[in-house]
Amino acid sequence: MKKTRIFSTMLATVICMASLPAINVFAANQQRTTTLDLTVAEFQNDQKNEDEGWSWDADTLTLTLDNVDFSTGNKSSIKIDSLKSTTILFKGENKLESSATVIGRTDKASKDVALTLKGEAKESKLSLVEKGDLPSIDQPNITFESGTVDIQGGAAITLYTIKVMEAAVNIDTTMADSKNGWDDGLYANGSIEIYGGEVNVKAGRIGLFVVGIGAPEPKTGLRIEGGKLDINGKLADIYVGSGNTKNAVISGGDITLGGDIGIFLYDCEKCEIKGGTFHTDECKKPFAVHKNSSAVFKYAKADYTELDKAEETAKALNKDNYVDFTAVEKALEAIDRTKNITEQTAVDKMAKDINDAVAALVYKSADYTEVDKAEKAAKALNKDDYEDFSEVEKALAAIDRTKNITEQADVDAMVKAINGAVANLVKKTPASSQPDSVSSSDASSDTSSSASDSKATDSKADSSSKAASNASNTNPSTGVAGGAFALALLSGAAVVMAKKKK
Repeated sequence: MKKTRIFSTMLATVICMASLPAINVFAANQQRTTTLDLTVAEFQNDQKNEDEGWSWDADTLTLTLDNVDFSTGNKSSIKIDSLKSTTILFKGENKLESSATVIGRTDKASKDVALTLKGEAKESKLSLVEKGDLPSIDQPNITFESGTVDIQGGAAITLYTIKVMEAAVNIDTTMADSKNGWDDGLYANGSIEIYGGEVNVKAGRIGLFVVGIGAPEPKTGLRIEGGKLDINGKLADIYVGSGNTKNAVISGGDITLGGDIGIFLYDCEKCEIKGGTFHTDECKKPFAVHKNSSAVFKYAKADYTELDKAEETAKALNKDNYVDFTAVEKALEAIDRTKNITEQTAVDKMAKDINDAVAALVYKSADYTEVDKAEKAAKALNKDDYEDFSEVEKALAAIDRTKNITEQADVDAMVKAINGAVANLVKKTPASSQPDSVSSSDASSDTSSSASDSKATDSKADSSSKAASNASNTNPSTGVAGGAFALALLSGAAVVMAKKKK
């Protein structure tokens, strides 16, 4: 019974594992321990190793890495033919580790040949780990096109140009031996050009080193047009000069300089800074020139567009409308129009300070003096004295004491509504103390006439009453006949009285 249960459990586990999605990481492939040498004859044709996770397209000169794990000891992991432009397309997560140059080259090289590193997706990663104090990559030209390239160990160097397009390039060479001189980040004998993506460098010596010995035409050693850069070098973040390099041009990008020296000009004519956003709080000398150099920094003027708008808005306000206007005045006084493009953050802060001060302003209250008077007068009235007091009550209920000085017209309208409603009140008519009556002469005449008539009537009434009584007493047994006779006598008496009145 126990064996059956154990077998069932194992079977269920296998089924569950089979139903899970495949997880494709470099550890899933067989590790390669020898150099993948693309210069040998067999790579004139297509090649493929599914167990190791790579393939070679001889027509397009493209090496595809799909979650590979290369650990090649004191030999390069990959060797490139420096006379042929080659692309390394990487998918998933790939690791190349060596104590030699991880991606090396042949001795002969052409300035027109480049190695392009291209990630299939943004999250595709190629990790290069160099453990022998040598360059991590050594090529005629390198283009970091896309994906993420992580480098640990030695610098990525070129005979000519390094380009960064839309890739994320992360380099840390702080652990490399400084005696061998490969503890820079990106090292180009020609130029370094950055158009986008991200470049994050921590270097034991120089973050971006533009030597200029083999600079191509035009001889612009450094060109930054976009992207996000965070550079930190122990000696300098960016070093330009010492060869044929004549210029550095920065026209864009978000650039953080984190070392003691930021951009250092050694042997070049000028560094033109036309754009870009700079963060230099960590630098003691963000823009420095060697003491023996005639090089200069040429800065474009900072962009004051937003500051101009903020200043115009603030100056258009009437300070008398506000409780306290001093913060705005201080922010306006702090405007400094001498800033250049490298100080754009300071200009942006001036604009923000003005806008924040304006946003914090508090209006003075409107004048409610006349409202108070009108309200007091209306409330002193007795509503019961008037035919309809509802309009006054509505006007009083509509009083709003939240109005500020710019809404004085609304407050004045409240006053007008109250006073208008009071002016239109109609008082009730006093009630009469006696009902309508006839004249006194008519009343006295009627009184005397009525008195004489009354005596005659009374005598008639007595005789009639007596007759009725006698009739009733004569026929005590005939109640109906006696009652009818009495009623006839009373009716006759009433007719006689009515005629006398006439």
